[in-house]
Amino acid sequence: MSKDKRTDRYNRYEKHLMKSPRLYKPAADLKEDNDDVTARVSNYVLGPSLCGFVLWTLNEAVKSGKKRLYFLARDGYLMYQSAKIFCEKLNLPIECRYLSCSRYSIRVPLFHMDTNDALEYVCRSGIDVNMKKILNRAGLTEQEQVEVLDGIELNIDMSEVIPYARLGEIRCVLKENKQFMQYMCDHSKEAIPNLMGYLRQEGLLDKVDDALVDSGWVGSMQKTLNQLLAYMGRKEKLEGYYWGLYELPAGAERGAYHCYYFGPEGGLKEKVYFSNCLFEVIFSAPHGMTLRYEEDGGEFVPVYDFIADVRRNFIEVMEYLLVQYTKQLADGLDSLGTVDFQKDRRTIKALIRLFMGKPTQMEAKMYGECMFSDDVLESDMQPVAAVMSEKELKDNHVLNKVLIMFGMKKGNIRESAWYEGSAAGNGQAVGWHLRQYALYKYLLYVRKTIVWRRNNG
Repeated sequence: MSKDKRTDRYNRYEKHLMKSPRLYKPAADLKEDNDDVTARVSNYVLGPSLCGFVLWTLNEAVKSGKKRLYFLARDGYLMYQSAKIFCEKLNLPIECRYLSCSRYSIRVPLFHMDTNDALEYVCRSGIDVNMKKILNRAGLTEQEQVEVLDGIELNIDMSEVIPYARLGEIRCVLKENKQFMQYMCDHSKEAIPNLMGYLRQEGLLDKVDDALVDSGWVGSMQKTLNQLLAYMGRKEKLEGYYWGLYELPAGAERGAYHCYYFGPEGGLKEKVYFSNCLFEVIFSAPHGMTLRYEEDGGEFVPVYDFIADVRRNFIEVMEYLLVQYTKQLADGLDSLGTVDFQKDRRTIKALIRLFMGKPTQMEAKMYGECMFSDDVLESDMQPVAAVMSEKELKDNHVLNKVLIMFGMKKGNIRESAWYEGSAAGNGQAVGWHLRQYALYKYLLYVRKTIVWRRNNG
């Protein structure tokens, strides 16, 4: 990418950011090398986005009388660091806590309580889903996985990619397999005492007016935690503040889920030009995912998975840059009452659409090489923007993708967690690929919105 193109991109960021002077000032004051893409994007896009969301969350929490906020690992880690700075600077009556958890560490202990729900979760779709991933999600050991696969008639290898149309069949077969169900429920029952001990230790039964803070997407963590806490004796339901929600769990109370960037009933353009996978890569923590909880001398501690040094180093750089931006912004704040949340949100949406939906080739390289897994155990890490050939990019175009997804055409599609980054990284006919994929996403989210509105009035 030429210096002229980099300058043009930074000028576009600056043009959008100047519409919110309070967000622009820290970016203008922080001096960085013009060739430092990471620092530029952090100061002009990611810092404003993080702080805009955190300030909105704190404002909403104060208005509703919340006294404690639980920032969920790992997406909530940088949100937590930012929130502590604002709470101290503005003397807000809110206690911020970091809750070490993951979909895996929270869901597995509850599988035996609702096996139908467990099977829905275990057999959910994703990128390159195979039997290994499905059985991992259920908490089975490697030996147990081999035994289960040998005992079912599916004609499928452990690592063979399963088409979306076959996931329902897999679910039915596993439900009828007594050995699989026994293994899944046994591991679930073993895990639940330590999970309950950890949640009790962290104050979730303290009768304090509290709420969760997280990236979002489907809001399942809030539902799962409420189920478990009710089982433990908590009467009050947790609410949640989220960057965005594509949908809600069945039976969820809409008013308990507060959205900043988009919600299940709208925000179509925001969803199309946004990548939740890239969001998770950037806004993460310098530790691995939470696997389980162990008791150590009467204290319950989270057990984290391995995290590669290159991944940890990237997050530590992000933390330094975003904390630096947050402190600069906090220094210029007198109170939450002086923040124009609507104006800031419009500015942030324009920045995010540009960065995530239409990245430059350099941005695609810098962020696209970060490793990502959309599975619960992160067993299959790959670059968030997979290196894709022209054919692989075309395979993701709207017509071909829709036909294969619904079983109307045979074949597998190699997907990318951040397709826009893959297209920009390829460098050929980028605009055409992006338009095709945007059309696919428009159709996808229009359908989801229609279903949501029909089911929720």
